[in-house]
Amino acid sequence: MVVKSPKSHDNCLLCGKNNRAGLNLEFSIRGELEVEAVVETCLLHQGYAGILHGGFITSLLDCAMCHAIFNIGIEGVTADMKVTFHKEVPCNAVLQVKAKVRSKRGPIYYTEAEVIVDGDSYASAAARFVRRKPVVMETDDALHAEGSRALL
Repeated sequence: MVVKSPKSHDNCLLCGKNNRAGLNLEFSIRGELEVEAVVETCLLHQGYAGILHGGFITSLLDCAMCHAIFNIGIEGVTADMKVTFHKEVPCNAVLQVKAKVRSKRGPIYYTEAEVIVDGDSYASAAARFVRRKPVVMETDDALHAEGSRALL
């Protein structure tokens, strides 16, 4: 079963179904609080020669944790995140990106994620997400009018 993203993520660079330049990632549900995706990487994601860019890896970890909270019906934004790189991630690797919700305290959700290549952990992260109220930010006029009515 696939995690359903809120409409506000339709144009996300990593998971947006309407973003033609994006990765269009889909996260599968792996338990009540855990999600995962498989990501095929390439030289376009490179930092130093032959290895993935650290910012790209960080974005994947962030996206996975965001989907972990989507999976429990929460829309939130990253408050802070600590990333640890265990090994250089090679370009052209197939990554397994996993995330889960560890706990909740008030509007704060504590999450963790991991990038796995061939069964080994290459990067991990822990983050706090803050619950947010959905915000309508549309680009076409009909949808903009709909969003404006929602603000009234």
